[in-house]
Amino acid sequence: MFLHTGQPLPQQMVETVSRWDRPEQAVTPGWLEALPATIADLCEKWKITLDHVVPDTYVTLVVLGHSEELGPVVVKSSALPEEFRSEATALQLAAGENVARLYDLDVERSAMVMERIVPGVQLRDVAMPDDDATRLAAETVATFWREVPDPINLHPLRWWMRALFDWSPRPDLIDPDLIQQAQSLATSLLARSSRICLLHGDFQHHNLLQRSSGEWAIIDPKGLYGDPGFEFAAWMYNPEGVTARNDYLELAKSRAAICSDIWGIDRQTLLEWAFVGAVLSMCWWNSESGPEDLATHFALGAQQLRQLLI
Repeated sequence: MFLHTGQPLPQQMVETVSRWDRPEQAVTPGWLEALPATIADLCEKWKITLDHVVPDTYVTLVVLGHSEELGPVVVKSSALPEEFRSEATALQLAAGENVARLYDLDVERSAMVMERIVPGVQLRDVAMPDDDATRLAAETVATFWREVPDPINLHPLRWWMRALFDWSPRPDLIDPDLIQQAQSLATSLLARSSRICLLHGDFQHHNLLQRSSGEWAIIDPKGLYGDPGFEFAAWMYNPEGVTARNDYLELAKSRAAICSDIWGIDRQTLLEWAFVGAVLSMCWWNSESGPEDLATHFALGAQQLRQLLI
């Protein structure tokens, strides 16, 4: 399959969508077949010239380009309508200088045109002490949080964590004691939540990009609502390879202290969220038969963070 420019659609995305078989998260019927026309219509509407390279993706098409009217843009379309709506809703609710701008939204076809952050250097690619990077990230993501009186189209945190709560025992994949401890702690954390707000849901180093002005902008929110302490989870297993560091436990304590100071959330609570998030990620990757190195990455994080639980 090809875009109107003649560029082929990412093979992995085409194969994934074609064989999708998860009834709990259905793809939009006919989305793949209609995709070239969807992108062509948006490019014509905004006079967008697409870049030659189409990034490899999983279930969402992401193409970069330049609009005569808007400037540098990203055109996105997702086969998963619920995930698409939650991301779009989060971008609308959190609109501001610290968030990539949403220019156009086609809900029916699950497509959007949004700002392309230029030069778009990811935080993980900047030479910066970890404490400074954590402080920058903590201050930035806090500007994303806001009360949501009517959280329509957003995912409640409990639902987002269903892979952990619904995990069927597989001792060959994950230690049942680890699952039980994470389930119990997650239940307690949700019950103790004193603040419910809009969350990014996947806040990590590659979702914070630098503008040419030097300012930083958030991209790719999952669109959750719940306890803001959950944001610490993804931060603690990023950037890739961090859980294998010899000083990971000291790093975890330092990051927790910084985020606790900025967010006003108890540091032990943040470490608990980090542990739960690592086990949740283990459930996701083992359910999807994800790359073995990533499964190991999350397992290392969970086992080490477990040592910091009181």
